[in-house]
Amino acid sequence: MEHSITEDTESSEPLPQTDDGGLHQSLPVLGEVSGSPSNLRDALDRSESGAPAAGEALRDLFSTDEIFHRLVIAAEEEFSRSTRLLFLSGLAAGLSISLSFLGMAVLSALWPGGPSHLAGSLLYPLGFLLVVMGRYQLFTENTLTPVTLVLTRIASIPRLLHIWGVVLAANVLGAALCAYVLATTGVFTPEMAEVAHGIGDHFLEMSWADLFWKGVFAGWLVASMVWLNYAARSMTARILITFALIYPVAAAELAHCIVGSTEVLYVVFRGDASLWTFFVDFLSPTVLGNTVGGVLLVAILNFAQTRDRRFPHRDCGQLELTWTEWLFGHAAGRPESEGETGEEERLDVPVQPDDHVYGPSDAPVTIVQYGDYECPTSRRIYETMRQVMGALATTKDASGVPLQYVFRHLPLRQRHPHAVHAGVAAEAAARQGAFWEMHEQLFAHQDQLEDEDLRTYAAAIGLDLDQFEADLRDEALHDRVMADRSSAVQSGVRRTSNLFVDGKRYSGEFEPNAVLRAIRRRVAAERATDAQTEQHRPTEAPASTSG
Repeated sequence: MEHSITEDTESSEPLPQTDDGGLHQSLPVLGEVSGSPSNLRDALDRSESGAPAAGEALRDLFSTDEIFHRLVIAAEEEFSRSTRLLFLSGLAAGLSISLSFLGMAVLSALWPGGPSHLAGSLLYPLGFLLVVMGRYQLFTENTLTPVTLVLTRIASIPRLLHIWGVVLAANVLGAALCAYVLATTGVFTPEMAEVAHGIGDHFLEMSWADLFWKGVFAGWLVASMVWLNYAARSMTARILITFALIYPVAAAELAHCIVGSTEVLYVVFRGDASLWTFFVDFLSPTVLGNTVGGVLLVAILNFAQTRDRRFPHRDCGQLELTWTEWLFGHAAGRPESEGETGEEERLDVPVQPDDHVYGPSDAPVTIVQYGDYECPTSRRIYETMRQVMGALATTKDASGVPLQYVFRHLPLRQRHPHAVHAGVAAEAAARQGAFWEMHEQLFAHQDQLEDEDLRTYAAAIGLDLDQFEADLRDEALHDRVMADRSSAVQSGVRRTSNLFVDGKRYSGEFEPNAVLRAIRRRVAAERATDAQTEQHRPTEAPASTSG
């Protein structure tokens, strides 16, 4: 019975298995959980993103590695936001955090003659509670979580500075809006306005050095609050942690750059200070101090305690940046599934004549995979593609196998030390017309990729060994492998779990039937477009006859 590739032929029937052995045997599905108690517990103790939901040694107590892992997952969520969403979240944080100033001024004014400062400080954590519970982007919290991706070389420093800049600008704008309303309307009673003015004026009387060091301790406390909140498992614990660590910021008159912005800008909008004074004499030293306290004393010191910085439960195919990309690259840190404009990710470098292509050039669908020969994820996806191509080969279609498969290199050098050299070996084999044969050997033996192993595989597929060994030392082939990697980074690829279908990033499951459905939808859509074009094509009028 013939099978046509159309939308209505999607089914979950088993795919045919190839009989060439070895690599093409069925592999377990990623994320599959068996019914055994241990596997079930692992599934329950991990969130959908893979972050620990319970401690490994003690279920109600996380290790340093596990806390750091949870921070990394949260940071990935922040990096996946567009600039617009970051700004709006930062604006909400700036407005919300201003309520700390409002609460402190009100309670202090309502308790005249008593310990007004200590009493007023009781409402200082109010804005922080709103930010923590609402998951808004606050700069002093943001100094910790995104830094974790930079420390693990998943995101670049320029991308971190971009996020910091957007969040800080939005926070200050939100604080300024709230300060302007409080200063120009009758929200405060005269007594409250006098107390509020005194709070802001107090910071303007401090020296640059005093504000910096007060900012260091404030940043230390706020970043410690973030760290402990990720170590907590209940909302009640997070509320208590937030109150306990933020109250001393107000009680000790430490300098927080965003709450302090509301306090100082209140004085500015009352006409008793200038914006220049605010930016130079207050904002600059407190931002610097908060950053030093949050990054150096918390993020880096806690990171230094982690034993396994790769985290054993994380995807081994996660892209780690080279030192050049880490220091100067902005594109490497772009979101994986959402770009700056919110558009779908597309293949930045289209298929080239020198790409390694399997299948007919006139195939209606082209699939591109970026892979690493030492990565199990890459092997599983390649195995999926082999099964897909095997299934399509059994269909009777005018174009034969209606699929063109392209493999490009994505060596994860920090995780897989043999990945680049294995890619060079594949390119060396390509010079003798045997890329796919070497490709099969490398994936079939990805735990054995030393030089002697590569020579064994070259001999097994009949290559000229002298030429092969000479090509392994050719820098041009190394550059070719790294050029593929660069094109992956430009296309927003951050993991080896990737496919591009006709230039568009595939977002489904990496299992044969799901990929087949995507191909069938693509072919059906293309055929429908061709049929519509043919239907609207003008027909030639019959020639007129005379006589």
